[in-house]
Amino acid sequence: MKILLSAIPFDNGKSGISVYIREVVKALENAGHELTLIVEDDGAKEFERFELIRIKKRNALFSMLYSFFVLPLRINWKKFDFCIMLAANRRVFCRYPIFTIAVVHDLSQYHVPVKYDKFRMFYIKKVLPHYVRKAQSIVAISCSTANDLIKYWHIPEEKISVVYNGFTPPEKIETEKKKQILYISRIEHPGKNHLNLLKAFELLPENLRREYTLVMPGASWNGAETVFEYAENSPCKEQFKFTGFLNFSELPALYAQSTMYIFPSHFEGFGLSLLEAMHAGVPCACSNNSSLGELGEGAAELFDPALVESIASAMQKILSDPVLQQKLSVKGREKAAGFCWQNTADGLIEIYRNRTASVFGVPFFSGTMDEALQKIDTLVKSKKSHHIAFINAHCLNIACKNEGYRQILNNCSVVFADGIGAKIGAKMLGFKVEENVNGTDMFPLLAQKPYRIYLFGGAPGVAATALENAKKINGKAEFVGCADGFFREKSEEKIFAELAELEVDILLVAMGVPKQEEWINANLSKLPPCAAIGVGGLLDFVSERIPRAPMWMRKLNIEWCFRLYCEPARLFKRYIIGNPLFILRVLKSKIWRKK
Repeated sequence: MKILLSAIPFDNGKSGISVYIREVVKALENAGHELTLIVEDDGAKEFERFELIRIKKRNALFSMLYSFFVLPLRINWKKFDFCIMLAANRRVFCRYPIFTIAVVHDLSQYHVPVKYDKFRMFYIKKVLPHYVRKAQSIVAISCSTANDLIKYWHIPEEKISVVYNGFTPPEKIETEKKKQILYISRIEHPGKNHLNLLKAFELLPENLRREYTLVMPGASWNGAETVFEYAENSPCKEQFKFTGFLNFSELPALYAQSTMYIFPSHFEGFGLSLLEAMHAGVPCACSNNSSLGELGEGAAELFDPALVESIASAMQKILSDPVLQQKLSVKGREKAAGFCWQNTADGLIEIYRNRTASVFGVPFFSGTMDEALQKIDTLVKSKKSHHIAFINAHCLNIACKNEGYRQILNNCSVVFADGIGAKIGAKMLGFKVEENVNGTDMFPLLAQKPYRIYLFGGAPGVAATALENAKKINGKAEFVGCADGFFREKSEEKIFAELAELEVDILLVAMGVPKQEEWINANLSKLPPCAAIGVGGLLDFVSERIPRAPMWMRKLNIEWCFRLYCEPARLFKRYIIGNPLFILRVLKSKIWRKK
């Protein structure tokens, strides 16, 4: 696939976000995708092997404004399948002409209020949420960040996916253990909590204070002078070692030499170094909050980072107990084994491939007809029973009131958007539906596939006529049988037996909504392995009992007008009353979500 990646800011390659950008790009490249990167000067050399859209690196304000307003005009969006904003909690666009995934690493500013100056806090709290919300899909790198996106930025839960970071396993080195406690982080106060760590070290028993050194690699960041000043005046200053920024190649030896690893940060979107230490078999202790609590649960000693005594207690417990050290070493390796960068990249790709919109709590596929056909093909080849549904504005009106029907739709293997109503409703709620994937247009395309298809539904005689017309289609499909939806020609038991005997791949069920979905849901376990698709009035069109709208009306998305003209008595309530009601419900849903 052709993917546009926003790789700004890169922070000169010295932050957790820069590690994320570097490793995700590498994993996408290894998967064979064609990448174009948006970079500032500090990332140009790192990614010179790719096609680049370069921005001159200036101050933060220029970078923010340029990303907002100028970049979207520079990009030839038609070249790309989709876009990934790799650091959307730092830089975003004012608009997203193609499907865009916005990756948010953390909302630490809500947990560490003095982290940034007033201008940046305004940008992060007032500007970013509005533009991140416009992206078609939002990725949080932890459940903690996902919860914060809902709580602070009021992002709809259905737009959020959690895709965990991977990590690069450090090279295993055999070396002599040293009496050292390790904490790898930029020196930033108060966010990274070095001050409480230094104070906690001072509370350790005298024998441990004398034996152990606290090693703290990391580049100096905001507030570093406060940390250095405290360390210089501490009675334990000889035991504190600040090495400055270290390259990744220098870390394996540090992990191998350390007795334990500690991560006391007040808040983290993700803790890469914690996973690296676990992989290296180093017993770990970490904060019980944010993503650290998620990663450390069951594999590390947890503590309250706000309490110096709690940090000291965790360190003392590990340093004084060899049995606990061995246990944490084993548990840490097991936990770290579940994370890798390729999984992260694959997770982002899957979000695009399975991209969905959601209206009234009903998620549905928002991609193209070709992709919909691929999904059906995958389900057919699985040789299992699957329920596939189509939804339009009328269906969504029913789902809004009928919880049972809504739950059935949510349990389907896939739901497709049929009609302009679903597309408009999705757009109003911030989603983009790329194509009208309706059953009537899909039917002749299914006929070109080597499937065994059974027609079920409609009034007596309609399915039989539709079957005869379907057999005249010049395609690869075999139309192997039919039955009416009133069970006058065949009983349910006979239909089930016939479906099994004919080894049907696709069962088209035309009973109208919600009856057809309720029938499929109730009988899915009785059906042979096949894809059961609810197709509404499809057999009426195939049998030519009801004509389809002219092509020009279909292209203008006003086919519903023609249907109303053909059946005014039956469809008056659905379209003349139902369509405005649907729009009002969507508006109400939008207002409710904002609140």
